[in-house]
Amino acid sequence: MRLEPVTEDNYRAVVDLEVHEEQRGFVATNLKSIADAWVYRPKMQPLALYAGDELVGFTLLHRDQPHDLHIVRFMIDRRAQGRGLGRKGLAAIAEVARGEGRTRLTLSLVPGNAVAHGLYAAFGFKETGEKDGDEIVMRHDLAPARHSPQG
Repeated sequence: MRLEPVTEDNYRAVVDLEVHEEQRGFVATNLKSIADAWVYRPKMQPLALYAGDELVGFTLLHRDQPHDLHIVRFMIDRRAQGRGLGRKGLAAIAEVARGEGRTRLTLSLVPGNAVAHGLYAAFGFKETGEKDGDEIVMRHDLAPARHSPQG
């Protein structure tokens, strides 16, 4: 899984990604997310998620705190769900955070979004007990980046 900037070359395809009908109340559209990123630049970064050459998802990252990388939005296209790509996307985001020297990922989710909650919990996110508006805040403390021995 790789993360690529949303650019003039891929933004239409990113906007066309969609979740299943029953998931639509849980995540904003990618068009809104791209607009949010433009308004809150340079702290927000919209990224396309690719599995090989296939565009499979989208994330919006917010860098406001020095040790946290906040996942504002995260989605896997309905046609790509069920292939383990959510976990791989989160792992790619974690690598970005580690590469920037960050020690924590945070996110919030709409109550009742059992699929996303299950994915995040399986990845290691824990509820903090805090709320962001009506949303449940979750945090994942990152282990330091593993460096292979030189030799």
